[in-house]
Amino acid sequence: MATVAALRAPTIDEQRDPRYAWVMLPVAMLMNIGTSPGQTFAVSVFNEPMRESLGLSHSMLSGAYLVASLLAAVPLMTIGRRMDRHGLKIVSIAMATSVGVACFVVAGAQSVVALTIGLFLLRACGQGGLSMAAGNTLGMWFNRRLGLASGIAGVGMSAAIAVTPPIYLYLIHTFGWRSAYAMIGCVTMLVLLPLLFAVYRNSPASADASSMTSIGQIAKFAKPRHQYSRSEAMQTASYWVALGCSSVLGFACTAVFFNLVPLFKDSGLTAAHAASIFPTMAMAMAAMQIQGGLIADRVPLKWLQTFSMTIMGVGMVLLASGLSLWTAHVAAALIGGGQGLMGVVGNSLWPRYFGRQHLGAIRSSVWTAAIASCAVGPFVMGVVFDLTGSYTPTLVLFVAMFVGAACGASLWGGPPVEVVAKEEVVEELLPLGERCVA
Repeated sequence: MATVAALRAPTIDEQRDPRYAWVMLPVAMLMNIGTSPGQTFAVSVFNEPMRESLGLSHSMLSGAYLVASLLAAVPLMTIGRRMDRHGLKIVSIAMATSVGVACFVVAGAQSVVALTIGLFLLRACGQGGLSMAAGNTLGMWFNRRLGLASGIAGVGMSAAIAVTPPIYLYLIHTFGWRSAYAMIGCVTMLVLLPLLFAVYRNSPASADASSMTSIGQIAKFAKPRHQYSRSEAMQTASYWVALGCSSVLGFACTAVFFNLVPLFKDSGLTAAHAASIFPTMAMAMAAMQIQGGLIADRVPLKWLQTFSMTIMGVGMVLLASGLSLWTAHVAAALIGGGQGLMGVVGNSLWPRYFGRQHLGAIRSSVWTAAIASCAVGPFVMGVVFDLTGSYTPTLVLFVAMFVGAACGASLWGGPPVEVVAKEEVVEELLPLGERCVA
């Protein structure tokens, strides 16, 4: 009798990814890094000089960031559909160009309205569109080693978190915040645009046949198994669990990082102590991305989601229980590791669970929710602090949200079973080695 693993024994070609995929990997990594000007860890460096230069209060600046981030979620559905319709290359070029232009808009802002417009473009086209394009690039090119590729690409973003804030701070102190943002925009376009025009390919089917391992692989990538539309995906529990995990992560982590300095000062620590945890977080994120990438190719993704939510919940418990410098670094390592693992899970889960044909539309709906959560989280944390005089109630809320997300992932985070054939479900659940043995 055939073993369970023999239900669908992959061919030799199916065990390989196209050789050109490893050329696309560093491109996707640089695309991720190119979103830095609109990420919270970078914008926070500019907050004080922008606020003082424009004569804004703290609430006006945070309000501008809230409005910009909320509005940034609106066009993502359209951007995702354009990826499916026109291809990733043209959309990626448009997003990279828009990030550069947005930097110039922020650099020239003379009012809170102009600043909000610039931040909106940075969040929508950088954190939203360009990040989504980078993730979809990996999903389009990798199959067998998608987890590993996602982990490697994520290391680039971890490096950006560790390196770009001090670089941006140096530029601000040397040239002023306006010139600094203009320079960042120039570098972003000068690096990304030539690379995207010359090297980027939409998919293995659109690349030269000589870059493929076989004609069979071209057919395999051009004709994946079941292709979920966005509406079909939204009828599965898997979709809502993954969306919920992404939203909880964005809601809680953005709130903590946006309020990191006052959170530390509330516990008797300093702003320098708050800044010191970013390298710890970045190293933990990078380590977990590499390890998680290897694991994601071998174990069910729902357990990685569960573990990620769990360790971030533990990190929030440490923040809520009263900080010392030691516990702050442990919390940063746990939160960074959880974020890194979720990055790998996100890039692996969507193409593996729902296919590639409507990947842009599906992921854009998730990004819309995640970016909206990122916008609301800091505001909720600030309001609760104003009402209670403490960050602890919000941190307790975050712990409860992570616990709920972990439970949901463990129960309903597996691949959708409504229309997936039995052998495909078995293949997802079996470790890599078992899937390859008849």
